[in-house]
Amino acid sequence: MTAPAPPAVVAGAARQPLPYGLFSTFTFRPPGSDRWESGTTAETMSCEPLDGIGPWQCDIPRDETLGLPKTLETSEGESADSDTFTVYGTFKCSPAGWPPERAQERATQRLLTREESRVEQAFWSGDLNNDPNLIDSATDLTAATAVTYLLGLGLLEDYVSAEYGSLGVIHMTRAAAISGLAKGALITSGGRLLTALGTPVAAGGGYPGTGPGEIGAPDDGETWMYVTSALFGYRSEVFTSSDRPGDLLDRSENILYAVAERTYLLGFDPCPVGAALVTLECPCEEAIK
Repeated sequence: MTAPAPPAVVAGAARQPLPYGLFSTFTFRPPGSDRWESGTTAETMSCEPLDGIGPWQCDIPRDETLGLPKTLETSEGESADSDTFTVYGTFKCSPAGWPPERAQERATQRLLTREESRVEQAFWSGDLNNDPNLIDSATDLTAATAVTYLLGLGLLEDYVSAEYGSLGVIHMTRAAAISGLAKGALITSGGRLLTALGTPVAAGGGYPGTGPGEIGAPDDGETWMYVTSALFGYRSEVFTSSDRPGDLLDRSENILYAVAERTYLLGFDPCPVGAALVTLECPCEEAIK
């Protein structure tokens, strides 16, 4: 009997990036546009609201007109410091079946398919000692008590409009995004996820849904959502393990390693970050018709 041929080696299914993640809410600044690799200090406008003056009345002294004299104590804005952090992908194999170039290619593919979720994890949790992040800088708007999804989302919209006064970004898990879409509180448009008011939403596959500070993980059926001012970011080119094939060959174990890495910096204006604990259940009467 003729022995059957060994199974053919073919490429697996092509991987597609998750839609509506963190990278969908801003555009990375072009390489070489700034010197950012050691961190940045961004010049920002003040987050304070404006004052106003009431109508002029002839029968009262000018200095008794509402809003006069003008208040001229608004600061010129705060500086926003941002740190860099690095994410990397690896590949380990036997040198007998994998040439160094192919091993490096696989390490790079692993980086490119998983980097966004790892950046999201770091941006939410600060687990790479990166600053800014969400949990270390947020104000809890719900006193660690879960509110309905629509109330929590409304609190975040109100908070960013009061504290920032411009279009911000709301951050949530993908499960929370599904709940928002089912309620009609979120919509999709032009490849982006938005609230019904048009605020960009990052539904991060790497977002853990945890609370600010030391609060940690929520109970089942609950999740935290955050709101920040608009984001900016930089990222480096992909750096590989070595330009010389075989540099990462462990000859004692006869194992070939490959590494691909990229450095990131994310930042936003130092206006307050808001956090809300919400439930994911959807009472029928709560849904937007």
